[in-house]
Amino acid sequence: MAKQFKFTDEEFIPGKLKGHLALLAANIIWGGMAPISKDLLNTGLIDGWSLSGLRIIGGAILFWLLSIALPSSTLPKEKLDKKDIVPLFFASLLVIAANQALTIMGMSYTSPVDATVVCSMTPIFTLVLGFIFLKQKLNWLKVVGVVLGFIGVLAFIFAGQEDEATNVTNPMLGNTLCFIAQLCGACYLVFFTDIIQKYSAFTLMKWMFLMSAICIFPFTITGIIAVDWIAMPFTGILDALYIVILATCLAYLLTPIAQKHVHPTVVAMYNYLQPVVAAVISILAGLAIVDIQTALYAFLIFTGVWLVSKN
Repeated sequence: MAKQFKFTDEEFIPGKLKGHLALLAANIIWGGMAPISKDLLNTGLIDGWSLSGLRIIGGAILFWLLSIALPSSTLPKEKLDKKDIVPLFFASLLVIAANQALTIMGMSYTSPVDATVVCSMTPIFTLVLGFIFLKQKLNWLKVVGVVLGFIGVLAFIFAGQEDEATNVTNPMLGNTLCFIAQLCGACYLVFFTDIIQKYSAFTLMKWMFLMSAICIFPFTITGIIAVDWIAMPFTGILDALYIVILATCLAYLLTPIAQKHVHPTVVAMYNYLQPVVAAVISILAGLAIVDIQTALYAFLIFTGVWLVSKN
């Protein structure tokens, strides 16, 4: 059963502030993920597949080091039931191996702004899958939201234009990969609800990153080793550290903190911050150009997601 949120007047304000600060930090970090990944990929010294492996393997190492180093009062020390190992393995393939690898691969072909906006489609996919497989009810507002969201994302996929200056080589392929990545993430949310509610977020991340790292290791380790880190510019090194430490580990640790103090609807609404952060960083870094057409398509998607998430 999902946890109920109940606050007293005395503890609501400080708890709420803590939750908002954690959400703000996590979504700013995730918002910077796309342009920073694009900047690292643009060096030409690492490809999307190898960067995906670096992120997943590095994330697994960090989560397990934290699990060993920090006491149970700080991080939960939960044990997995044997019956949950196989389902959790398939869940990890969806939300870690497939979702994160496809997202980074997509970023290598499209602009960071397009990638981030398309990646905001998860709530819409979750609603559609829930309606199809779990027989969840839809009202007319949510139907309108689904339609607007799909119009916006299809426009992104088919209207994308190549831009040599920003290394946007195949926006249709890149946006499609990001589209499929979010579909994988939605499948995880719909089909593995029992496991998600049974364990803490940290326990899930620890095990799912480990399982995904084991699966992806044989296919990416050669590329990771082949990266010429000596030739890599210092900014590239910082980009890699940001992706592995902040965007992969720290942001995932901040989210459970926020969930203890604010309503789930608030957590969902903060996701709108990510494309804004991505757009600002991308424009300032010369990694993307945001025109009226892009803004219109993004508005359609954001409106759709808002309607789908609206209670």
